[in-house]
Amino acid sequence: MNPSIVVLKFGSSVLQTEADLPQAIDEIYREWRAGRRVIAVVSAFAGHTDRRFAETRAVTTDLHEQAAWVAGGEEESGTKLAAALVAHGVSACYVDARAAGLRAHGEPHESTPVSLNAGYLRDHLQDHAVLVVPGFIAHDIQGRTVLLGRGGSDLTALFVAKNLDARCRLLKDVDGVYESDPAVVENHAQRFNRLSWRTALEIGGRIIQPRALQFAQSHGQSFEVACVDSNLSTLVDAGPDEIATVLHETIQPLRVVLLGLGTVGLGVYAHLVRRPDLFEVVRVVVRDLDKPRRIEEANLEVPKALLSTDVWDAIAQPADLVIETIGGIEPTGEIVHAALSRGRAVVTANKALIASRWWEKLSRFAAGKQPRLKFGAAVGGAVPVLETVTALARQSGVVQVRAILNGTCNFILDQLEQGIDFDSAVALAQSNGFAEADPHDDLVGLDAARKLELIARAAFGEAAHFELNVRGIVGVTASQAALVREDGLSLKLVGTCERDAGHIRGVVKLYELPASDFLSGARAEQNRVEIVGGNGQVVRLAGKGAGRWPTALSILGDVHEYLRDRRLVDADEQSPPAVVNA
Repeated sequence: MNPSIVVLKFGSSVLQTEADLPQAIDEIYREWRAGRRVIAVVSAFAGHTDRRFAETRAVTTDLHEQAAWVAGGEEESGTKLAAALVAHGVSACYVDARAAGLRAHGEPHESTPVSLNAGYLRDHLQDHAVLVVPGFIAHDIQGRTVLLGRGGSDLTALFVAKNLDARCRLLKDVDGVYESDPAVVENHAQRFNRLSWRTALEIGGRIIQPRALQFAQSHGQSFEVACVDSNLSTLVDAGPDEIATVLHETIQPLRVVLLGLGTVGLGVYAHLVRRPDLFEVVRVVVRDLDKPRRIEEANLEVPKALLSTDVWDAIAQPADLVIETIGGIEPTGEIVHAALSRGRAVVTANKALIASRWWEKLSRFAAGKQPRLKFGAAVGGAVPVLETVTALARQSGVVQVRAILNGTCNFILDQLEQGIDFDSAVALAQSNGFAEADPHDDLVGLDAARKLELIARAAFGEAAHFELNVRGIVGVTASQAALVREDGLSLKLVGTCERDAGHIRGVVKLYELPASDFLSGARAEQNRVEIVGGNGQVVRLAGKGAGRWPTALSILGDVHEYLRDRRLVDADEQSPPAVVNA
């Protein structure tokens, strides 16, 4: 099995409406952070398939015409998920069934998949972190739309995973397969930790499409059934059947204190309040109590009763987690250290703080099996740079990292290439939310340098001596950028770090890159990273590195990881000791 690819299937019980797309995004981002490329197979939003069947049957009896109209439900949810992923900074692409080469034969509404252009999907996964594919839909040999039967998205997901030799995870509204309906209290239903195909066919048909189970059984294919944001699942394979020792995870909403409600803070707040089952915001610290606090895109107003200007009182509140988005080093370092010392967990995107002298005091909270300080969002926005570098360093070591790390500078350089003068380009970056009111640290290269220092620390270890030379983009003119472009090159601010004769050397400066260079493809606020491992493996990452939603998504990635780790601890405490010599 190829561990670098996972197929996630999102059914209508998960994506009931467009408002549920963020849950799918969080789950997809969880897998990307773990180093996997994702193929997301989606069903239509709840009720859309029935509505479309009723609409088309009223106007035509042609089964292929009906199938084409019904297929629009999956196409709608798939394109909307892909667009939402891109808006959140994730490199994603919608691939329809025709482009994927998903062929099937049989009855128009109950066809069986027979072939897939796996090479096409693999090639696209080189360019994108996520491919979104509609479930339930295929085409016959004549190119007509056909359907794979009710619940056919399960079959699509398993068929795609089998052809790509990928792991498959069917995401439902329950955290696995139960003996009977867990919603009926009187059933006292037990969850299976492992389940054979045969037993699943007997009891799991209401959760997993029987034809999908038959396909998996006939091909010896294992897969998981789970719900979003859970550690628990049921593994379906040859068996034997095993009842889980932990029936459910303990779900107590995290009490959250949010420090700062600017561009990123508002985005984080919007994510938190849409999941009251997971999070309870108990205090929000701001500078001005009277400033309007509304997020138009999310149609949200922040209640004034939550707001406070007293940060010290806020971190003294009974809480589990503090999310820091106020930025800066002082007094932020003291605030974060005090919160951690009080037993709170802290999530931050503050690369200036993590790269400062405060790291000596904060580093102990970021170590161990259950770290309470997380800062994955400090580098790369939505791009999981530190997670990937850390994983490669453990596996094979890291030789070199080359990266475009500052979305603000990349956006400005793009504007200069188009003939816009420097000051206007900076103002445009600010109006788009890609640059702070004072963009000095971005423009002189200091922001990129701080991120490069964190990358070097993850790649080469805490004790590594790091020599760093930095030059930013101040002084670059539109005419200079245009001349570079005329030569077929792109002007990019690139950070590079590598081990050289026992030293770790880093450079941040402008480069003229050819079109063939992976980094030259970064557009606007996008970040790109190229990591060379000790075994010669080259890993490339791309996504949005600036803006409200990409940074908020990365922060929430750390928050969800902390929440899952905490649940694992609770589960261990609940698990009864194993019976020995019974």
